[in-house]
Amino acid sequence: MAFCRSRGVRSISDLARAGLEILVGEERGYTLSGLTERVTALSGLISGLSGTIQGLTEVVSNKKLGAALEKEI
Repeated sequence: MAFCRSRGVRSISDLARAGLEILVGEERGYTLSGLTERVTALSGLISGLSGTIQGLTEVVSNKKLGAALEKEI
């Protein structure tokens, strides 16, 4: 338990889980900094897609509004 405490984990089970996560990550070529970069990049892509969707929604709304106004005239 002293070793677990020195590593900042609560139990041997948590220590084993953390070790397996590291091994799986290394096997797949992932590192914590690499995953952080990927998450940051994905977050940026999601923000860009969100902006694009919002822009497209406005275009569609404006076209519907324009079509409705043309019918009234």
